[in-house]
Amino acid sequence: MTKVSKGVLYSAFFVLVILLVGFFFWSIAFDKTTEEVIKDRDLAESFASKVDSLYYDKQNHNTKIAVLANGYKYQIFRKWEPKIQIGDSLFKRKGSFKLIIYKDNAVKATVDYRDTYKK
Repeated sequence: MTKVSKGVLYSAFFVLVILLVGFFFWSIAFDKTTEEVIKDRDLAESFASKVDSLYYDKQNHNTKIAVLANGYKYQIFRKWEPKIQIGDSLFKRKGSFKLIIYKDNAVKATVDYRDTYKK
């Protein structure tokens, strides 16, 4: 291998390492934290429908899923499982952290997504 080809090879490797390290630090400095991503996802969620069925999704850490009448599959947090039953209506407005659970056209419970975040 000639000096020129070694120089090109080492330069290409060095540039690749610099780009990877730069990307890593860029991600740390400018990307959203996991908590911010979760909050944005929770705020963007919106639905209003009746619970048709409930099941546990074994492939997703045995998470309880509520299948709503409109076909939406809602993942229920563990601490909310006793509050949601078949026949209840769930209402979540976009831009809100509140999930309202109705039973027989009356408010059964109101739960807040912020109560599920680690403190």
